[in-house]
Amino acid sequence: MGCITEILARQAAIDVVLRYADALDRADENLFEFCFAEDATIDLSPFSVLGMDYKPIQGRKEITSACMSAVGTTMETTHSLTNFLVKLNEQNTAASITCYSESQHIKIGQAFHSDSQDSSLIVKCRYEATVAQQGSEWKIESLKVVPLWSRGSMTVFQPATE
Repeated sequence: MGCITEILARQAAIDVVLRYADALDRADENLFEFCFAEDATIDLSPFSVLGMDYKPIQGRKEITSACMSAVGTTMETTHSLTNFLVKLNEQNTAASITCYSESQHIKIGQAFHSDSQDSSLIVKCRYEATVAQQGSEWKIESLKVVPLWSRGSMTVFQPATE
């Protein structure tokens, strides 16, 4: 039974990170917030290499508000995650996770325009997360997103002009 418990815990730990990306892509604020522990932290400060100024954010409501206003509700995105490495604790109730994300960003309403490549951005990142089981659900306790490279236009983060 130990092996099955470990496999199920590993998958649940991965699933919460996948739900985070899916909720961000679909701008689902409720699902997004549900992914985080009450006192969770997200660290986006490594995005300074792209000229962005982020400080670590603490608290799931604050994380949700910041992420939805920066990405979730302001642009179309796809976050594809791969290469998950999971290290479970001995009780199979918490884990450290690393994985890679390739995220595509484009202004809302521009996805199928022929000039969309001029207003899109692809960013490859490494995610470093700690997750833990809280009751029957797994939650992200901390998440650090480290950009590795990017291609495209940072104008995707600028407000649309009418």
